[in-house]
Parts: sequence; structure tokens; C-alpha cells
Amino acid sequence: MSATGPPQGARPPGGSGAQRRSGEPFLAARRRFLAQAGGLTAAALVPALSGIVPLARAQATPYRALVCVFLSGGNDGNNTVVPYDDYANYAAGRPNGGSGAALARGELLPIAPGNLSRTFGLHPNLAALVPLFEQRKLAVVNNVGTLVAPLTKAEFLAGSKRPRNLFSHSDQQLTAQGQVPGQATPTGWGGRAIDTAGGGNAARGIPGMVSLAGDALFTVGATSLPVALSRYGSLGLAADRTSDEGRIRYEAFARILTLDRDNQLVAAAQEVMALAVRSSEALAGALDDASPVIDAAFAGVGGGLADQLYQTAKLIAAHDALGVARQGFFTEVGGYDTHNDQRGELARRYDELAPALAAFQRALDDLGLAGQVTTFTLSEFNRTFRVNANAGTDHAWGGPQLVLGGAVRGGTFYGRYPDLTMGGPDDASDYGAWIPGASFDQYGATLARWLGVPPAQLTQVFPLLATFPVQDLGFMG
Repeated sequence: MSATGPPQGARPPGGSGAQRRSGEPFLAARRRFLAQAGGLTAAALVPALSGIVPLARAQATPYRALVCVFLSGGNDGNNTVVPYDDYANYAAGRPNGGSGAALARGELLPIAPGNLSRTFGLHPNLAALVPLFEQRKLAVVNNVGTLVAPLTKAEFLAGSKRPRNLFSHSDQQLTAQGQVPGQATPTGWGGRAIDTAGGGNAARGIPGMVSLAGDALFTVGATSLPVALSRYGSLGLAADRTSDEGRIRYEAFARILTLDRDNQLVAAAQEVMALAVRSSEALAGALDDASPVIDAAFAGVGGGLADQLYQTAKLIAAHDALGVARQGFFTEVGGYDTHNDQRGELARRYDELAPALAAFQRALDDLGLAGQVTTFTLSEFNRTFRVNANAGTDHAWGGPQLVLGGAVRGGTFYGRYPDLTMGGPDDASDYGAWIPGASFDQYGATLARWLGVPPAQLTQVFPLLATFPVQDLGFMG
């Protein structure tokens, strides 16, 4: 389901947010759903719309949710987390501090991971995240990227176990979001995780996976379809039945969904529409409800990502009323493909990212849900350590990811920080493309296990997980 335009009373737009382009994987999933539904009877496919809104039911299963923040374009992790106590090594690879892509040591925000006798520095425009790290609500997972198995530099150079289509935006975005190579109908690991962990969801018609950034592979499951909303959370399918005109439109629409029931393809399409309306009406109530707590948490915070996380917070707050015990959310912000003027572009991106993440965590804290929601970043790849002629950086490989929440073992680094020597043991090139120390599968599996995916079923969600001896990176409580 998709909708456009902010609903009446919605939070006004606070900036330009990234909207995903519709892609084949999501469309393929919808075609699969129609094909599967084509075998059902028309009577089963077209329920009466008069009873379309699911009844709220309290959940016996404790609520948990994952919130993905996708940094589209390839985030420069080399400037996200900088070795403060070994700045000379950083400066040797990025010698243009103050004028190029590099950061000066005096700009960095020092943080001390509790598990290391070292000091690092966060990018100066990530200041809103420093208190979260100090409160142990934020963890850094180092050098995450695409892998099919543990990989050494020697193996990479020999062509052994080398992932396909490295450094390609489109391919690596699909990989980060969980595409399984060779799968006939592409799905994402978020959707597959909800397939296995979302059995406690009581309400029919309320999807376990919601995207606030349009169609996204991450959200598509093997047995369930997501709902895609605009960044304002608008739901254009929800009917206004408080007026005569609204009731007439609603009744006319209901009659349309009863036509041509003997045609299985039409009936299947009608069911998709009916499901969209059911979801729309149920979710619209949650989004339209006033929430002073969430409003206060996001006060003064603008930007497309803040809009998406604001609506996400409202849906999370309504989880009990909606009858969902396991949920996943997808948000996205673009502009991270910083081939030019990286210092300026990345600063602007982080000016949007950090306040939005902090506001979202503040809302969860104030709602009493901090321990039940985990927020994490994804990006298709890191940027090169070497600065190009345009004071930017190019496509690389492994990079850090951020994980936030009350259940996170925060204030800590996980995974080994890479050796920043270009051409060195961690470099797949001579320009600083770090070979990942942890795979997207290991990273996602650690999150999915916390969500409630049974350990025995993790390989169904992450088919490559069995190739890694360590399957839980340890950053979740």
C-alpha cells in the first residue's frame, strides 16, 4: 500500500527526505502474492468492507521492534569514527585535514569504548549521539560489509570467496538489505525475520513490516507483504465515513470489490486492495492520534529522516492497540554518495542524521519502550580512505554501523577496527577499501535473534550465516 500527501494534522515537512525508486524485487513479490492468491475462492478473497478494521487485542508476547535507518549512497565510515589516539595514522592516509575530506583532530568528539583501552573520535556533526554512547545506549559495530564467508586479503587477491559486484550501488544495496543470490523471488532479511518472529501478531491485516520510505527490498518477506507509507505517514486509502459523501464513496468502493468474483486474477487483485484498505484504516487511527510525548521529543528537529522516524514512533506507540508484538520498520535518507566536497556533504547529512536518531531515542525513552525497540544503520558500503581530486571519496567496502536502544550493550565497539594503511593487510586495493571483518549476515542475525527469530531458523533468514563461525556479534543484550 502506498499513499501520497500529508494527512490533515500531520507533522509538517521538515526537509527533503529520500524516497526509494520502485524496484523489481518488490514488484516481483507482489506478482508472487497475486499468483498465490489466484488459487483461493473469490468469497474468501473479498471480505465485506463493513468489518474491515481489525479489533485491537492485547499481546501476550512482549513487544519488540527493529528500525532500519538506511544511509543510501555509501556512508563514509572513515570519518564517522576516527582513531583519536592514533590520529597520525589517520592523517597519513587523509592528509588534507581542514581542506579536503579529512577531519582535523581538534574537530573530533572523543569517545572511549568500554571494552578497549583506546580513544576514538566521532564526526563533529554527530554530537547528538555522544550522550547516547556515554549512556550505553549506542554501540559501534566496526567494518561491516558484504561477505560470503570469512575472507583474508590473500584469498581476495586469489579470487577466492570474493563477493560478486562489489562497489556497485544497486547490487550492494540489495545485498545489504538481504537479497539471496539465485532466489527466484527476491526477499529482504527484514521481511524474512518478521516471517519467522512475527507469529505473535494478533491482528489480521496489520503488516509486521512497515516502510516509511517507499518500496524497499528489506521489507519484503517470503510469506508476508509490507505496507509502504509516505514519510508523513499519510494513508490515502482510509475512508472518511463521517459525512454522507464519504459513506457513499466507501459503499461504492465496497461494491466494486465484489465485481467479477469468478475471475481469479481479478479476485486476487481485489484482495490486495482490500488488505491495503484494512491496513490503511487501522494504521490511520494510530497516526492521527495526538501524542504530546512524541511531539515534545521531536520538537525543533527537522528533515526527511526525522519525519519518517516521527511517524515510526507513533506506530510503535500504538502497537498494543494495533495487536502487533513483532514489527520491523524501514527508513531511508540519501545523499551519502560523496564523490565531491565530502566534508560539506557529509556534515549536512550528519546534521540531519544525529538529531533525528537522538529525538527518536528520546521518544522511546519517554514512552517507556527504549528496551523494546532497537534502531540500527545500514549502508551499502564504505567510502575509499583515499581522497579523490574533487575532495570527495569513491566506492569502497567495509564500514562501521551504529546500533541504538535500551537493549543494546552500548558504550562499546564490536568487531575489529581496521588497519588504516592503504595497501595494508585490510585493504583490498591501494586506495583504502577495507575487507570487512563482519558480514551483513552476522550483523543482521544478531539483530534478528534479539527480535525473536529462533536460533534454529536463523539460517532461513540468513542463508550464508552457516559459513561464519561467529553468528552473534554480541552487541544485543
